[in-house]
Amino acid sequence: MATLHEVDGRLVICASSKVFSARNTEGELSIADSFDVKSASSSVPLPKKNISEENTKDSKNNGTGESSCQILCSAVSNCGSMLAVGTSEKTAMIVDARSLQLRRAFRIPKAPTSIVFDKDNSHVVIGDRAGHVCRYTVEASEKSGYVDMNGEDNPCEGEPLSSAISMVLDVAISHDGRFLLAADRDEKIRVSRYPQAFVVQSFCLGHSAYVGSVAVHGDNVFTSGGDSIVYKWDIESGKPVAQSEKLGEDPVRRVSVLPRDDLFNIVAAAGKTLHVLDDKLQLVKSLETPSEIMDITTQDGNIVAVSSAGVFTLDINDGVVKTLTVPSELAEALSTAKDPISNYFKNVTHQNMEDYYKRKAEKIESVKENQGRKRKAKELRRKAAKRAAAEAEVAC
Repeated sequence: MATLHEVDGRLVICASSKVFSARNTEGELSIADSFDVKSASSSVPLPKKNISEENTKDSKNNGTGESSCQILCSAVSNCGSMLAVGTSEKTAMIVDARSLQLRRAFRIPKAPTSIVFDKDNSHVVIGDRAGHVCRYTVEASEKSGYVDMNGEDNPCEGEPLSSAISMVLDVAISHDGRFLLAADRDEKIRVSRYPQAFVVQSFCLGHSAYVGSVAVHGDNVFTSGGDSIVYKWDIESGKPVAQSEKLGEDPVRRVSVLPRDDLFNIVAAAGKTLHVLDDKLQLVKSLETPSEIMDITTQDGNIVAVSSAGVFTLDINDGVVKTLTVPSELAEALSTAKDPISNYFKNVTHQNMEDYYKRKAEKIESVKENQGRKRKAKELRRKAAKRAAAEAEVAC
């Protein structure tokens, strides 16, 4: 997985197990600092209960004994001074966004899918594949262990906020800090009061496939995902305010907001295409990139995109896409960045009866073929026995 942020004019790129702080100088990226989360992740003490065995198994790479640590999600604090990352080894880290010095690392119970800072930057909120949303203090905590939303003891630190039976794919905090938004695989966005997330404010319903990305800009909340449609929501009522046309067949991986003076554009990354929409969610233009986009950010009024093949800048005014020259260390990290779950679509269909009759017909045909082969084999055996008996009679 590769993620991208803009911090004080620099690009902070998370790829594979490494974090890079790079400057863009005339189309060439130069690395100012870097940090490898692998060693920091492996040094975090394991919890004392059964979860320790689970983490140990997950941290090995298919029996090779080597760590397969990957950064799965990241976020920059509202003040721009901190970077939070979540890894495949079920660890999370708070890093100084400017110097990339580790501030603290801690264990989490499940592999994370999304992470965000709350309004006052005192906590990070993490959503995971099991449908849990918990928050953790930015500063070191002496507390460990809590009872999760299912009533089970968990040895990790943290405070449970909400839980669902569906995989949480993205989390966000409203601009005023009052609401927690959790987008999931079941086509909905759950809006809860923060931090009393047991109080559900609304459910934003309208998507026809999983919701993979949430973008907050002032009072505006935008979402998109598997149905390739961007929605704008009134989160207090859960009502859609506007929606775009279907942008294509590829699912939208990331939605971002590009401020432009007093207005703004919505940018949706889907496959190799970057769709630019106005504030009414009308499509303005679509830009093609050389490879499939993993994440996007904005810098100096332009869009910056990252993929496993490199880093690109896109000017939405003239539609020019430029490929940046990247150092070999960054290029290697990008090429080895893995997509944790490449397909969030459910393996189900609403045409269950059609599939049933199709499978039934195939099975009946297969049974007929088997019966035909058995009859043919039986007839051959009968003829062979008759011929053998005749030959024996002649011999006598």
